[in-house]
Amino acid sequence: MRTSLVGAAILIGLASGCGDPPGASDAGPEADARGLTTDAPGPDSPASTTDAGPPTSLSELPNDSWSFVPIAGAVCGNGTPLSIGVNPHAGAQEVVVVVMGGGACWSTETCFTMASASHVTEDYTRAIFDTERMLVTASGWDDRASVTNPFRESHVVFVPYCSGDLHAGDAVQSYPGAPGGAQIHHRGAPNTQRIVDAMSAAWPELARVRVIGFSAGGYGTQLNWGRYADAWPDADLALLADCSPLLEPNATQYATWRASWNMHTPADCTDCATRFSAYDDYYDARYPSSRFGLMATTRDSVITSFWGTDIAPLYAPLLETLDDNETTRYFVVDSADHVILGQAGTLRSADGTLLIDWLIGWLTNNPATFQSHAP
Repeated sequence: MRTSLVGAAILIGLASGCGDPPGASDAGPEADARGLTTDAPGPDSPASTTDAGPPTSLSELPNDSWSFVPIAGAVCGNGTPLSIGVNPHAGAQEVVVVVMGGGACWSTETCFTMASASHVTEDYTRAIFDTERMLVTASGWDDRASVTNPFRESHVVFVPYCSGDLHAGDAVQSYPGAPGGAQIHHRGAPNTQRIVDAMSAAWPELARVRVIGFSAGGYGTQLNWGRYADAWPDADLALLADCSPLLEPNATQYATWRASWNMHTPADCTDCATRFSAYDDYYDARYPSSRFGLMATTRDSVITSFWGTDIAPLYAPLLETLDDNETTRYFVVDSADHVILGQAGTLRSADGTLLIDWLIGWLTNNPATFQSHAP
């Protein structure tokens, strides 16, 4: 288990950055159908990515190999169909959902000029998927023969990121001056719901659900917590976010993000509209049988760029909030690194705890080792 988690950490962590972040001056404002088809393999697709023909359910896909599966109604930023990677396993009682990151954008400048969000202006093709999912394969998470792989008997699902909205928006924006009048489809929230619907229809009675998000994917993991919990109410749900802290942006910045993306907000989360960290408070209270682990750094260079300020002082109120939550534990270190799972075998908290031991505590729900560690 330890070997596989470290390998996965190194490889996935290297590919999950936030894209080209905007500078501080760019952070300000600008004045559920369900159906599946399986994309035919391209000529350059590796043999391990297979095509099972048009399935009516993810359960019809071939086991122990990758399929590239369009989800009906889900779209990328340019309005083209979004496909996910699915590697099922016969008789699995667990699904591991890997949620990718890649920046965010909310204006003509950030979406087009600076291109600070991955894939929002291009088709998410099989070739891109084959490159990105190889990070999971190389990590060993889909190696069914490895006795050290904790997910060897699990369904593994790879969720790309191409909506530019932290997987949480529901808007189509025509940003002024966009090249050729192009629109950006910030559809991360309904995309996630359609993906969850497809998974829960295929595997309705899972015992365990693991959702692991990196950077923007970690924000999506938190902001869509309820979708996973509602889909499998009796499962052991564990969520993990790598360098995705819900630090409070300035009020204008947060309002801009919410307006540009029409950010998903639970109807009864009255504080979510004004306080980013309220999402964690809300889901902690709403789903007390689940658990959430946050890894973060106090001087994260990417998050600093997107927030446009020194983020270190913002941690005190966030950690105070998380300390009051029953389901959440954190591992926060004083560093400028962004995405730290790759250091799991060597990185220690201020009190000497090794990150890999904390991660195993998260995975196995061991309260002795899954504890919070402040910088």
